[in-house]
Amino acid sequence: MAFNLFKKNIVVGVSVNPELGLEVAQIDFATKTVLKYGTKQLGYDNLRKEIADLDLFKETLSDLLLELEIPKGSEIVLNIPTILFKVEDFSAAMEPNLVEMQIEETLSAYPIFQNNEAAISAVRLPISTIQNNKIAFTAAQKVTLIEIAMQIKSLGYTVIGIDTSVNSVLNSLIYNERVDIAADSNWVLLIVDNSTCRIIPMLGKSYADSFEEKIAIGEVLGDAENYGTVISAVSPILKNVPSKRLYVLSRTNVINAEVLAGKLSYNGQIIHHNDNIFSEAPYLDTAPSITEQAAKMISLDVIGAAINREFRDYSVAPINMFNSSLGEVYENEQPLKLNVGPGFLLTIENMLIASVVFALIALLAIGGIIVPLKAKIALNNNDISDMDRKIADIQKFLDENKNVSADMFDEGDEVRIGLQHNKTVYTYYTIVGTEIPKKLWLTHLQLGSNITIEGQADNLESVYSFFRNVKDYNPTSEIKLQKLGLATKSKLVELADEESFDTDSIITSMNADFYEFRISDAPEVAVTKKQENSANNSNGGLPNVDLGE
Repeated sequence: MAFNLFKKNIVVGVSVNPELGLEVAQIDFATKTVLKYGTKQLGYDNLRKEIADLDLFKETLSDLLLELEIPKGSEIVLNIPTILFKVEDFSAAMEPNLVEMQIEETLSAYPIFQNNEAAISAVRLPISTIQNNKIAFTAAQKVTLIEIAMQIKSLGYTVIGIDTSVNSVLNSLIYNERVDIAADSNWVLLIVDNSTCRIIPMLGKSYADSFEEKIAIGEVLGDAENYGTVISAVSPILKNVPSKRLYVLSRTNVINAEVLAGKLSYNGQIIHHNDNIFSEAPYLDTAPSITEQAAKMISLDVIGAAINREFRDYSVAPINMFNSSLGEVYENEQPLKLNVGPGFLLTIENMLIASVVFALIALLAIGGIIVPLKAKIALNNNDISDMDRKIADIQKFLDENKNVSADMFDEGDEVRIGLQHNKTVYTYYTIVGTEIPKKLWLTHLQLGSNITIEGQADNLESVYSFFRNVKDYNPTSEIKLQKLGLATKSKLVELADEESFDTDSIITSMNADFYEFRISDAPEVAVTKKQENSANNSNGGLPNVDLGE
């Protein structure tokens, strides 16, 4: 049960695709398997570059999530068609706010952003130089994204990312190892959509540049005109971006990537992939519940969205428009994030996991203490039973004598008699209670006809000082410092060889940095280790106290 706390929330990719409509997919990142997939028609306004009907979007998405049995509370990464994608150089000396202003100025030249505030995601690319920062950025209508995020929340799900098709497609290609991402590998990605051709030079897995050409193709036109339009648009650019490989990707049902690749002239290897009705095989393995026909329909867009969270560690351009540019929506919907250090982001989820980890460590530490004590607890159980019997006997005695009058004895006489018979005992109680030096402790105390005090200290001065204090209280006594020596770790081995030993003895013996002593007026009698252990065990590991009479 505890391990379930470390499981991440379910993440599903949701993609708005002008050709397919609305797609939803859940993917097992490690096995590259599509676990769940569904699609429904959804209108997209290519002129305004946005979903035709947002209310219908909410209803369609709700139906898909319900059909696929995606639990409430799951996280969603949304992919939308790319409205704008650019790679530009900025001076490394420019402050971030100036870079942002420059990007906004670039966006102002696009008619769609002249009357719509833009939500922007910009990423500094690793191929930047000391002089220039190379930055990839994308943008979409801010108001639309806010409304979509709020609709998803109202359905009981949480938006954690918003990406666009260019980046989602690239992530999918890298994820399934369809392109060469070696650091020194230069290649070109050509993406053909219904209204745009994008030529994106790449260096490894990093964007190096971007070019965009508007095209007018459609099913009402003949193949010759459609292919001719695309070739005319991209050929002049391709001549100026030589590379080892050209990867042709068609995302429109009007253009077959294989046919287009055969018509293009390029000084390099040409590889093609259809992300449309011309697709002949599924891009990823799928669960048995997904039909073969549906498997071939799964777009690179929705794959890129579904793997978005896990893929961030591999990506050099983790584009996400669900960021602070959305203002209060982002702040309210996103969990608390604190930058603790390089490469570490502290979120509520991470704090919960860290708390669980610390709790487990604490439990293990406590367990490490408790387990060795179990043996001692078992030994003490018999002592507890004996104590219970004694308490019962005392209670019985009190009950039998509850009617005895206090007039039958004199308290003062009793105190004087007690002091007379136990003067020595009280004296030594005073000594051990008030005259113990620092860094010295007692392990055995016997007060009766003979006095025996045993203990340990981490220095000789404390032992001598304590002995002088004891002797000063009764200079005429026969009490002597009978034993003084450095404890050795070999005592642990000796104890282990005995038939009976207690946990305290073992733990004490493992620490050899102290001295042991015995102060006594009793005759010196050799005592075997087995006898010492037996005596200690009978007392539950506590100091022995004999009050005498």
